[in-house]
Amino acid sequence: MSYLETMRGRAEAAFVHLHRGVTELHFTQFPDHKNAGDSAIALAQAKFWRDHGIDVRTTSSVGTMPRRVRDSAIPVLIQGGGNLGGLYPVVNESRYDLAEHLPSGTLLIQAPQSVVFPEPSDQEAFVRRFASRRRLRVAVRDQASFDLVRDHVDDLSLSPDAVHLLGAIVAPEPTQGRIVIARTDDETAGRPVGSRSTDWRADPVDLRAHEWLGWRAAKYPMLKPLLESSQEAWMRRAERRFAAAVRTIASGETVVTDRLHAMLIALQMGRPVIAIDNNNRKLSNYAETWFGDLQPPLTFVRSFTG
Repeated sequence: MSYLETMRGRAEAAFVHLHRGVTELHFTQFPDHKNAGDSAIALAQAKFWRDHGIDVRTTSSVGTMPRRVRDSAIPVLIQGGGNLGGLYPVVNESRYDLAEHLPSGTLLIQAPQSVVFPEPSDQEAFVRRFASRRRLRVAVRDQASFDLVRDHVDDLSLSPDAVHLLGAIVAPEPTQGRIVIARTDDETAGRPVGSRSTDWRADPVDLRAHEWLGWRAAKYPMLKPLLESSQEAWMRRAERRFAAAVRTIASGETVVTDRLHAMLIALQMGRPVIAIDNNNRKLSNYAETWFGDLQPPLTFVRSFTG
């Protein structure tokens, strides 16, 4: 089988295992921000739920989660990504708070994550506030993350990132020889020198306004009912962010990046990728876990200068 077929099959099998016995759920921590890789994850998860007849009862971001979700008797799922362990304290605190206050008999599912503990105290908090929950399923997306938490989580699985569930991604023809997509946040591998680069594009005004209101709702809960909307409405926001990312990535015949999802989306377009690790080896950990027996058009280099 091809790289695309193999990785989609592996992701499908892992997600079936993660959702065993689940027919309905609440979806929390929707990525209402400009990181288009997280939007790709959200869209792929939604596709899985549609394909498998799983009813999504509510969808919410960190700031807009309805109070009734914390009291839920049906499973609650937390968005996948790369924010488990302490790198992003606000999101992590929301995860731990949910784990501590959700009824003990309710299944909490953490969709595939990369795990990074910046400090020993972050690992201690993970064990005490999250992993100790009785009804908990956690999926991690690389072997290094699995090894970090295997002694603390009973129901732990290794899963590819959800984006593989999207299969081949149709993209416009390239308009230049290469596109350099470089992180500008705290996970950067170092800025490119002597070449033009971009990161995920800024959101249009209406999406930025919705994100701002969402974070305000965390402080002022009376705003939450104003921001509650259907899963379809949330997914339209993800679709817009994902489409913008596809246009950016597709502009290059070759994609040079230290972003995991720029790498994965480009490979699913069939574009060759030159990858540079971010500062916590997220990209190489992922490739070493899943691509050893495959031959995607992927080359790793030490820095943006080669």
